[in-house]
Amino acid sequence: MERSDRPFAVSLIAGSIGPAQRASFPAVGYRADLDALRAIAVIGVLLFHVGFERAGGGFVGVDIFFVISGFLITQLMIRDLDNGVFSLANFYHRRIRRIFPALILMLIVCTIACTWLLLPDDLQRYGQSTAAAALFSSNIWFWLKTDYFDGPALFKPLLHTWSLAVEEQFYLFFPLFLRCIWPLGRAATQIILAACVALSFAACLAIMRTDVSAAFYLTPFRAWELLLGSLLAAGAVPAITRPMLREIAAALGLALILFSILAYSELTVFPGVAALAPCIGTALVIHAGSSGGCAVNRALAIRPLVAVGLISYSLYLWHWPIIVLARYLTIDELQWPSAGLLIALSFAAAWLSYSLVEQPFRASRIKRPSVTIAACAAVTIGSAAAGLAIYAAHGWPARFSADVSRLENYKNSENPNEDKCQRVKLQLARHSPCTIGDPAKASVLLWGDSHAGVLYSALSEIAKNGPGTVYAATSRCPPLFQLGTDRVCVRGNDRRLHYLRKHKEIGTVILAARWSLYLEGRAIDIGPDETNGNTPVLQRADGEQLERFSPAARAAFNRGLHQLVDALLASGKKIILVYPVPELGYDVPSRAARMRARGEDPAAFTIPASVYFRRQDHALAILDGLGQRSGLIRIYPEAILCPRGRCLSVLHGAPLYFDSHHLSKPGSRLLVPALRQALAAAE
Repeated sequence: MERSDRPFAVSLIAGSIGPAQRASFPAVGYRADLDALRAIAVIGVLLFHVGFERAGGGFVGVDIFFVISGFLITQLMIRDLDNGVFSLANFYHRRIRRIFPALILMLIVCTIACTWLLLPDDLQRYGQSTAAAALFSSNIWFWLKTDYFDGPALFKPLLHTWSLAVEEQFYLFFPLFLRCIWPLGRAATQIILAACVALSFAACLAIMRTDVSAAFYLTPFRAWELLLGSLLAAGAVPAITRPMLREIAAALGLALILFSILAYSELTVFPGVAALAPCIGTALVIHAGSSGGCAVNRALAIRPLVAVGLISYSLYLWHWPIIVLARYLTIDELQWPSAGLLIALSFAAAWLSYSLVEQPFRASRIKRPSVTIAACAAVTIGSAAAGLAIYAAHGWPARFSADVSRLENYKNSENPNEDKCQRVKLQLARHSPCTIGDPAKASVLLWGDSHAGVLYSALSEIAKNGPGTVYAATSRCPPLFQLGTDRVCVRGNDRRLHYLRKHKEIGTVILAARWSLYLEGRAIDIGPDETNGNTPVLQRADGEQLERFSPAARAAFNRGLHQLVDALLASGKKIILVYPVPELGYDVPSRAARMRARGEDPAAFTIPASVYFRRQDHALAILDGLGQRSGLIRIYPEAILCPRGRCLSVLHGAPLYFDSHHLSKPGSRLLVPALRQALAAAE
């Protein structure tokens, strides 16, 4: 055997294989156990999306799909390359017939339903996502739109198409890549694929430090999961010849998959290292079956699981829009009787899609790739154009009354400094455009995250005949000493403290933040719009990250706040400490508008003040722990926003929040009297 033709051995089960034992690639043929794995994957995703807490890691179903897809598609390509009949046109012809018909039907039905149900702003965003989904770029779109204020996943019926986009982007380039490296020989191909797996995974780990959303959504950082399947298909992992070791490998793989689904949660830092368990687990089950099969693979191939696996693509396509639109229509959070009905409806839609769309198009007599590709291009352009038309029409606001549109428009923050003044350098510049009021009269500095930023309206009112305020608020960056959510945040906090020590004319510092974001976790479930999937991780000045909501993280937060307060008081500053704002758990403008559209009174939506105190348990303990000190003044928004034991969402026809927890302009102005009194006391 030529050196270049020897299979590259990556041993998963030590001692069970050798180079001479692997002279061919895994045979191409139908495997019922892979459909069973698909079933486990899609059921996990479905249970996670309906809120089944015991399947808190159901989102790893997507990772299982990626590995299976990489294995199966690469198998087919290698078969054709081996036989000298591989054609890019034929590959895309098959791929389009497999993916496109069911996707386009879902987009059409979903667009009709959304046009009927969604409020104008939500429909306008939906139009953009439709264009992105049709162009298989929704992963990029949702990555770009994972803005802190972009709205919850609840209002994104096409959010799930990000994974389809990742696959199609991968398969846009991978077939050509494989075709180019194939002439180098089997061993070289295996080594190159293994190197690509390692590079993609390393890139994923690296980007996780600065942009978790990029690691989650973007193809370069997810490619390693598909390539792991490709590596198996390329024969890089020698066969497991001993039956007992095959059983162990398959059982271990299935255990890793189930562990991920049952033990992970939205708090799991993902993908990164955590993605290894479901991906390696899937690879083990696949490889055990490729090596000759075993009892685990045969047990998986039971008819119910295989049946679900066969419709898994359609089930994945339909379940999320059904869940999103049902939640949108009913407003309230899903309960299990309703969730069960939605699961049944998802299965019914999937079966119809599989029977009436997927199967007929796969069996289509159209054999010419050019016809299929041309039809695909036409439908893609048409779908994208329809989405852009919805966007250009601003979501057709004429569908609703003026009052409904007025309520929904409170979704937009009325803080002009929110976007342009995130950078500390601009915040602290001389005569900064970020300063509230007359810079020459600025004697106050506002320091904190976006919950500090929403005080802009209140401080603007005060600045009309009172002191100006240096605006130093940055989203997701709490005011702490030598601690933050990333290195930029830590450095920014250091610069703000240095600025205050230098500028004696600043006599008062307002500290405000969404304290619970960094301390509480999901201990208090206050509504469907509150999740911890994108919660920031605290980080020390040396770059060490602290596990979210751990005792160590809370202790570091407590110490960082105490040290900051000590430093400010020691430099002669007065401190106004703003306690947490009540969080309502629902997007208030959207809920108010939908209630009004149904003829209900939006002001009827309130939450018990007891929920506020449970939600803020750790935060209140830390803030109270600062004690009574000279120069430390406290403001309690709860006392203003939660009269008579209920926290308000709407007052005098105006939403008090522009999402589920940020004060709107009317909400911010309710704090004007308390802020005026505190500033007077600080003089």
